[in-house]
Amino acid sequence: MLQSRIKRMDSFDVIVCGGGPAGFTAAVAAARLGCRTALLERYGMLGGAMTVGGVPAPALFHAWGKLVIKGIGWELMERLAEAGWATLPDPSTPKRHPEMAVKVNAPMAAWLMDKMSQEAKVELFFHQPVVEVLGRDKSLEAVVISTKSGLQLLEGKVFIDCTGDGDIAAWAGADYELGAELQPGTLGFYLKGSADVDSEKLNKSYMEAREKGLILHGDFWGENGRNAVTILRGLNVNHVVFNGADSRSRTKAELAGRESVARISHWLRDFESEFQPIIIAPEVWARESRRIIGEAYITVDDYLEAKAGPDAVCHSFYPIDQHTTDKKNTIKNIFLEEGKVPSIPYGALVPKGFKNLLVAGRCISGDRLAQSAFRVQASCMAMGQAAGTAAYLALTDNCAVGEIDLQQLRGVLAEKGAIVPEVAS
Repeated sequence: MLQSRIKRMDSFDVIVCGGGPAGFTAAVAAARLGCRTALLERYGMLGGAMTVGGVPAPALFHAWGKLVIKGIGWELMERLAEAGWATLPDPSTPKRHPEMAVKVNAPMAAWLMDKMSQEAKVELFFHQPVVEVLGRDKSLEAVVISTKSGLQLLEGKVFIDCTGDGDIAAWAGADYELGAELQPGTLGFYLKGSADVDSEKLNKSYMEAREKGLILHGDFWGENGRNAVTILRGLNVNHVVFNGADSRSRTKAELAGRESVARISHWLRDFESEFQPIIIAPEVWARESRRIIGEAYITVDDYLEAKAGPDAVCHSFYPIDQHTTDKKNTIKNIFLEEGKVPSIPYGALVPKGFKNLLVAGRCISGDRLAQSAFRVQASCMAMGQAAGTAAYLALTDNCAVGEIDLQQLRGVLAEKGAIVPEVAS
């Protein structure tokens, strides 16, 4: 009965699932190259972590004083900056990695992603998440989406999983890694109130609240009270432990995340009555969940050595940045040696054995430590453009995604403004 009610809605050359940083660039890349492209997004807004997730600070496009990621993602940043809706970092004066992010206005970033998608003739499907995949023999044929008219079927020729959690690939039977220990997520929020406070008094008040149990472990990952003033910026100040690939765990995380924000808000309001939360993200945003096993696998040593192989399609530049769940909520940082810029191999975007499925974003193939670095937004945008371009080539050459001409892929990416890593000799 259920299957008989699923109606075929349409068919596309490329279907991109997930409209975050990777999905947006993947869809625009494919559509600009002439593919009829659908972009499916479960929310009503593109941008993922940059917009819905409450982290409007894409990082990192620069390394060692120069651009290492351009293409569609950087075009978005430049167009925002030209319109006065983003602040680009000054590469001539490098600072700590969080300070080298682009600062964007989230609502206007979402609007411009809409505009760029429409300019490229991407067909957008908001509030229509994928609920099932159909296919056989490592080849997808269609996805089922949930709509206001019921379940609908979209047929496709190449599919790109940009869901972050690797949902599409996992449902299709791809192998993946998902450890018992995962990086904690964050529930982004913003406060009403001035940041011009006596930081010493705020730090003291924070430690008193900790001692009384009014603030709990994970509410503020600074923990020690020496820099409690950073809580006032909102953004990603808390840690919530959960498994983003498990719905029950996600539900518990949403409850825990809002309890955490409430504790912080009650304490701050008691400290100074003007402080109160005014914006909260719709979900706890995951840093890590599934990592799809691909034809290539990025190890932390690969990442730190920063040697580009012949299938390198884009750069990724960020230190190893693994958030932990220990009592101090520490972050394991390993910084790159000066001059080294890691790259992403195309094989890490190709789920092992699949013919017409690609992945892009934080769920690509690699170990936990490497993933803690390549998961950031600028890297995901570069991966997305590579995946969208690869989908076009697979269709043009009538071949499996793992059989495309890698030099042609690198050439088209460069032609379209992306920075392609130089292959190590």
